[in-house]
Amino acid sequence: MIKAIVCDLDGTLLDYKARIRPQAALALKALSAHGFRIILASGRSWRTVLSVQRRLGLQGPLIAHNGAYGFDAPSAREWHRRTVPRHRAKEFIAWADQVQVMLRCYLGAGQPVLYNRFDLAHQLCWLKPEDRLLPDLATQLTADPVEIFLSGLDVVDEFVRQFGLIGPDYELTIFKRVGYREVNICAPGVDKVEALDALSRELALTPDQVLAIGDGLNDVGMLRWAGLSVAVAGGHPDALKVAHYITRPNTDPVVDGLRWALPDYLGALPNTA
Repeated sequence: MIKAIVCDLDGTLLDYKARIRPQAALALKALSAHGFRIILASGRSWRTVLSVQRRLGLQGPLIAHNGAYGFDAPSAREWHRRTVPRHRAKEFIAWADQVQVMLRCYLGAGQPVLYNRFDLAHQLCWLKPEDRLLPDLATQLTADPVEIFLSGLDVVDEFVRQFGLIGPDYELTIFKRVGYREVNICAPGVDKVEALDALSRELALTPDQVLAIGDGLNDVGMLRWAGLSVAVAGGHPDALKVAHYITRPNTDPVVDGLRWALPDYLGALPNTA
C-alpha cells in the first residue's frame, strides 16, 4: 500500500520554464489531504525545493542537492547531510578568487548562502535576501558546505582541468544550459536514493510503500528503489528502463503517473490528456 510519493522537480513537477504544473499541484494537494506524504526530491538547492513546497501549500521533509541534504521544513531539522570538507571548499574558493569567478556555498537550511563575489547578473536578477557576500570567504568559511556551485563556459573547463571531475572528497555534476553550464560540487557518490533510504527509516516506511516519479539520470536510483515508479516520457533512457510505468506523451506527467498508480484517489481531477 502506497503511503508516500516522492516527486522530482525539473522535467517532472516543473515544466521546461521551471513553472509548477498546475494540475500536478492540484493532484499532490489532493493526495496530501488523503494522508499521503508528499516528498519533493531534487538536484536543486534546499531553498529552491522549499520555495516549491511552500507554493504547493505543503509541508514535510525535503530532499535537495541531489540527495546530499535532507531536512524537515516545519521543524528545520536536518535528518541527512553529506558535505564537502571545509579545507577542500577553501581550495576551490581560492581558485575562484584567483580567476575572478563567482562561487557560492550552501551550508543548509536557515543559514546564509555564502559568495566570494557577486557578478553583475547575480546583482541584477538573482540576488536573494539570504545571500551573503564574503570577499575573504576562503579564510572565513567555518562549516562544511553541502554543495558548492559555479557556472560558465570556459571557466568550467578550467575548473575541470585544475581539479578533475572527482576527487577523494568531492564530485562534480555538470548540467548543460543554453549558453552556459552549471557545476554542482558535492560529496562523492551522493544520490537521491541515499537520502530517501535514510528518510524511509525515519518515517518507518518500506520501499513497497513509496511511489517515485522522475525523469533524469539522478532519479534512476530512487525509481529502482521504490515499490512503484513512474518515469516521464522523453526522460533519460536509464530512467525509462527501470520504471514500472512510463507516462504518455503530451500529458502532465505527474498527473498521468498518479492516475496509473493511485486511480481511486484522483477521480475528481480533470483529465489532462
